[in-house]
Amino acid sequence: MVQFSMGPEPSLRPASGNTRIARRVALIGWDAADWKLIHPLLDRGLLPNLQSLIERGVMGSLATLDPPLSPVLSTSIATGLTAERHGILGFVEPDPVMGTLRPVSSTARKTKALWNILSQSGLRSVVANWFASHPAEPIQGAVVSNLYRSGAPGPEGDWPLPAGAIHPPRHEAALSELRVTPADLTAADLLPFIPQLARVDQDRDRRPLTLASILAENISVHAAATWLMEHEQWDLFAVYYDTIDHAGHVFMPYRAPRMEGITEDDFGLYREVIDGVYCFHDLMLGRLIQLAGPDTAFLIVSDHGFFSDHLRPTGESAFQLDQAIAWHRSHGMLTMAGPGIRHDELVFGAGLLDLAPTILALLGLPPAEDMRGRVLAEAFVTPPPPGRIPSWEDVPGDCGMVDPAAARQPWEAAEVIDQLIALGYLEPRQEDAAQEFANARHQQDFILARVHLSAGRFLEAIPLLEKLSADLPAELPYRLYLAQAYCEAGRFDSCRSILDPILRDAPDRPVVNLLRGNLALLEADPLRALDHLLRAEAAGPPRLETKLAIGRVHLALERWHDAERIFRSALETDQDNHAAHTGLARACYGRGDASAAADAAMTAVSLHFEDPAAHYVLGAALARLGNLDRAVRAFQTSLALRPDFAPARDALAAFGVPVSA
Repeated sequence: MVQFSMGPEPSLRPASGNTRIARRVALIGWDAADWKLIHPLLDRGLLPNLQSLIERGVMGSLATLDPPLSPVLSTSIATGLTAERHGILGFVEPDPVMGTLRPVSSTARKTKALWNILSQSGLRSVVANWFASHPAEPIQGAVVSNLYRSGAPGPEGDWPLPAGAIHPPRHEAALSELRVTPADLTAADLLPFIPQLARVDQDRDRRPLTLASILAENISVHAAATWLMEHEQWDLFAVYYDTIDHAGHVFMPYRAPRMEGITEDDFGLYREVIDGVYCFHDLMLGRLIQLAGPDTAFLIVSDHGFFSDHLRPTGESAFQLDQAIAWHRSHGMLTMAGPGIRHDELVFGAGLLDLAPTILALLGLPPAEDMRGRVLAEAFVTPPPPGRIPSWEDVPGDCGMVDPAAARQPWEAAEVIDQLIALGYLEPRQEDAAQEFANARHQQDFILARVHLSAGRFLEAIPLLEKLSADLPAELPYRLYLAQAYCEAGRFDSCRSILDPILRDAPDRPVVNLLRGNLALLEADPLRALDHLLRAEAAGPPRLETKLAIGRVHLALERWHDAERIFRSALETDQDNHAAHTGLARACYGRGDASAAADAAMTAVSLHFEDPAAHYVLGAALARLGNLDRAVRAFQTSLALRPDFAPARDALAAFGVPVSA
């Protein structure tokens, strides 16, 4: 059986006199970077700088949060908190003064980011292009906001910086000169990405110009970040590159293997773009490593992955208002290297919320109890002290957050919104500004509801979804999520009242039959559940969610071998699906193979640490194998993740382990 360690559990005692492990920390965000693409490039020797960090550090997958929207996720990385706490709920926010939309701003963030915590702790940060960082916060150090590159030069060549894009203002003149436009890039600059560029009729095909725009923004951000790295003192350097994500939404359909519906000509022209973008990021990483020096701990992270193989979406999803996030995979990437970090090791079970506590520990500062994530102690040569303070939000002192009154200053960022529309993150602009304003409110409520659902707070999600469904009854996703919330909360009649009319109008609609099957399973009617799920499977293209639900029905019927077959089939589709590994663990345990069950459960935990069911099955399997101490720890972790999880509570009671009420 595979041996597995998640590191020590965090203590809740306050820390004092923590030792600083690294003199400096560099946090590099590669939006949407994915190991499935990185590993083949590493094998070909095309990412030498990332390879050097991996060889002298640790690497692992990084579980994302739901919904996988980068402004929400990157803010969770920076704060260690989820969206209902930090307040960033999408790409845009309603401007209450102008009555229009604007890109989400730093004034909408309700909690301290790492650079605020460091600022009030006497440490300095350089922050470049982090989502929701405009207007720039007056921290100790420097900030280039995510609107630094917005706009374009006027007819006379003037290109003023957006007000509030730079802190401190003394850097504005130097940084304004570093911005690059698509017109500054030549054909030679694009050839590494589009080797057959000469074949493209650019009067009719605008994709090379789109790539040039994406690259120009990336180059501008990198130029500003490296300039500040050289001209400012810093303890934390944080830069966010969104190029992989932006390029992915345009060019991933053309990457090998060729997708159905992609012409041979387009495939030949644009198949190299994505790999070229990764190689370009590695070149930039090399410069950052050079400038930072050997006493810097590096973290290269992505907030989510990006589908690049047979799982690439091919059509509309009934559950998604935002079709762009259907491309986002559940696991991003993590590489850590530098002082105090182990060499050439793997880290398992890491999630986005673990990054802020880990960075604080590297800098000798205690994480907070209200940060749900853990310090990735297994990545350290000597684990840092386990103590925590109650909350950084309660620590007094000037932290450099922007006065919310700054939100009332009107500023224009139409180009940013237009880009988000082009990438599929936003609906096209509407002539009715009031309706557009209302839609933005609806979208924020929907995102918040999904945050609650993903955390199991169904009763908090239901009022939001009820209002959305009442205000916009034609929007099927709102009703489907409401049905799911009702189902999970045990309000089965309310769930049926939504699903039955849809089934009457479209009896073979796969997603509704999927929800109906899940409902029947919760109502302890597995045979009726199986009937609905088989209808869903037969009515449309294969859905992994349907296959997983069928596996759960076989578990309920104690058809262990059938369940194992289904979950193994699901893993052939997506080997990184933690729910499939958890289901496989339950099936193996049911048929009496505790060793295989423990292996599958540990894999599930390594992919998604915050799955209480996986920890519970791991505990049950370990107990059967006679490893009682580790079994108890697994049950305790399960209950800590979900305090109302009765199976874990009962298991601990059976072991005579006291648990709090």
